[in-house]
Amino acid sequence: MAPACPGCGLNFRREPGQWLGSWFLNICLVQTVVILILAIGVGVTWPDPPIVPIGVGTALSALVVPVLFFPFSRTIWVAIDLAMTPLGFDDGVAPGFELAEDLERLRAERSAGGAPD
Repeated sequence: MAPACPGCGLNFRREPGQWLGSWFLNICLVQTVVILILAIGVGVTWPDPPIVPIGVGTALSALVVPVLFFPFSRTIWVAIDLAMTPLGFDDGVAPGFELAEDLERLRAERSAGGAPD
């Protein structure tokens, strides 16, 4: 995964340990898929469910789904993180809705107050 957005420059790793949320999303999806395969497999073949094929299907899904979904879980987690912690001026990303005069006023205030740009 790229370290920053090529369009706006957003650093995807805003804080240490941030990717734990994407791992959590991935684990939740895998558990849901495994339970669904198990429930549907047993429900469709009841009263005599074939344990070995259902077990192989759940084991394969537990191995394949996390690998396939991991890039998507990271992208979803970046969106969730942005919703929980909106961008600030110190993030280095222009939000896109700023007016030029507001930006100039901000720069003037910072330079007058001695704060770095």
